[in-house]
This record gives sequence, C-alpha cells and structure tokens, in this order.
Amino acid sequence: MKAEIDLNESYRLLHPRPVVLICSVGSEGRVNVMACSWITPISDEPPLIAISLWLKGYTHKLIDEIGEFTVNIPSVNLLKQVWIAGTKSGGKIDKVKLLNLTFTQAKAVKPPVIESSIGVLECRVKNKIIINEQALYIAEVVKAYAEEELFRNKVWSMEANVLHHAGGRIFTTIKYIKA
Repeated sequence: MKAEIDLNESYRLLHPRPVVLICSVGSEGRVNVMACSWITPISDEPPLIAISLWLKGYTHKLIDEIGEFTVNIPSVNLLKQVWIAGTKSGGKIDKVKLLNLTFTQAKAVKPPVIESSIGVLECRVKNKIIINEQALYIAEVVKAYAEEELFRNKVWSMEANVLHHAGGRIFTTIKYIKA
C-alpha cells in the first residue's frame, strides 16, 4: 500500500540526487561555495544545465552580479565540506575559510574551481526564471573536465564515489546495475 506524501515534501521522492558544490564570486571578488542537489542537464546541443537557487540566498546574489559559476563534482572524500557548504550561509560567514579547500583559476569563467573535485562544469548564465521563492538558472556549459581515471567511457567509475544527497544528513554513493 502506498502512503500519502506531504506535497511540500514530494520532491524528496526524486532523491537521492547528485550533490555538487557551486562556486560563485561577487563583483568585489569574494568567493562563495554552496552545496546543491537541485541541478539537472536540459540540453546537450548546446550543453545547458539548470540549477534552482533560493532567491534570498547569497549564491543567487553573486551569480546575478557576475553571470557565471562553476559546478564542482565532489567524491565522498569531500562529505564534510559538502555538509558545511549546504548548512551555512555565505552571506553570514566566509565559507571559503571554513571549508579549508584549495581553489584554482577556472579556464573560461571568473569563479574558481575546487582543486579536489573530481569533475568540473564551467557555466555562463543564459536565462533566469523566477518561480515562487526560487531562481531557476539556465546556464551554458563552456568547459567541462574530469579526472580521467575516474570518468571513463562517458560514465563515472565505481571508484569515483560520486556523492549523492538522500535527505537531511543522509548521503550515498552509486552502485551500478546493468540492464
């Protein structure tokens, strides 16, 4: 028998989802990192993704200023940093200092990339749609790269341990099943 799910929690039926670290930078140069699992590809020609961000969030403010961001794909090794980035507000504290991560210059956009991430998408905003309290950013991927020993034959290897968020403090990694 199926139980009714509170409609305000119905999105959780779509979890676990990959969790990424979004890096943004403001016009004054301050970098912020945010954990995000509300992300999806929407086109491959041209390569477009969509991310949904809270309108009152600091990341939203910075992306609006510059129009660019990086998507950093973490492995399970960055679980602590993902948790901090997802539970603290960059508008209130400097998360970069708290996260103890090393950043490097992106190849095509202003926001930096996280050196220890296993994959990166560098993105430029093409459109923004306001939906209730959320901003849905449509962004073009202008550069993409991954650790070659972990991303083979167009898929992540099991050794990549790509992090997925199930809800709350619960995370998981993937297990492949062939059809």
